[in-house]
Amino acid sequence: MIGSFLTGSTPTEYTFSFSTGYDSNVMRFSDKEFDQASFVPELMGNTNTYDSYVLKIGVKAKKTILKLKKKELIINSNFNLSDYRNNDDKKYWSGGVDLVYKWGSYKNIKYSLRHLDSYYLRQYLNKDISPTLYSSCSFTDRNQSLSLTYKIKKREWSVISFGFLQRYYDKPFIEFDLDILYVRAKQNYKIKNFGLIGFQFETGRAVSKSNKPPIRPSSFDRSYTTSEYYIPLTITKNIPLLNEMGLSFRNEIRKYDAEDFNDPLHSGRSHKDSKYDLWFKKKLSDDLLIKLSIRYRKRSTDSSYSWVTNLKSFNQLQTWFSIEWNIDYDRY
Repeated sequence: MIGSFLTGSTPTEYTFSFSTGYDSNVMRFSDKEFDQASFVPELMGNTNTYDSYVLKIGVKAKKTILKLKKKELIINSNFNLSDYRNNDDKKYWSGGVDLVYKWGSYKNIKYSLRHLDSYYLRQYLNKDISPTLYSSCSFTDRNQSLSLTYKIKKREWSVISFGFLQRYYDKPFIEFDLDILYVRAKQNYKIKNFGLIGFQFETGRAVSKSNKPPIRPSSFDRSYTTSEYYIPLTITKNIPLLNEMGLSFRNEIRKYDAEDFNDPLHSGRSHKDSKYDLWFKKKLSDDLLIKLSIRYRKRSTDSSYSWVTNLKSFNQLQTWFSIEWNIDYDRY
């Protein structure tokens, strides 16, 4: 017998999480837009604050459905609800599922599917109708990826991923719909008596189809190329009072294809989007974990038009406090 299905004899692992946080710039306003919002109230939509407290509730489940010695077939799933308390428009859900085939420590292949449902950005001018009419702008993501993890040495392993992200906007902004292909490579190192460090690079191509027949709600091409590097450092040894602390730096560089003088918002535009993260974890018991995290984000836009540079550059601060509770459920 080659193997056996173990759905009835392996427990399902659940993780329940509750997070509360703060976002200093929910709608990613530039300095110019902060000033503008005071005399253009339409920019604010249904809210009257720039910042917001945030509540998130999540559940994860993990189940081994096939096992033979070191070989396992695992299903992971997750579901999250997010509520920005000071912004009625920014309430959404996200979730996903992973199918993982594992044949050893740091040796696996994984298919992932993620869904982000109607994520609200802010109010934007709907120039197809009027130069003064603002409309709500939201998008939905469907992200599929296939990744391979392989152990190189005793304390070193690599991950390479190929992905396809469909980012489609709700009406009336469907001209911004994008299909994004990307490839990602990450190298991880375990440092003895210290922790982990990783180096990741990602490159991608976003293709706009809305400027081509038969869709063509706009004649402008919103395609772009993107590259990103990410460096996380996690300390897991010799930390007073904590089980883990970490910091990371992520930087994305995006360059738009547009060279149409009638589309100054995108023509010749690029930006650098930097994110600095710091986090602390503490286990209160084998099943209970708390986490504090802080993120500072800075986007710097480069354009031939100074008003575009000022409009599309912004700063953002986010803080989170999370509680995670793990349980195993086995009905037998």
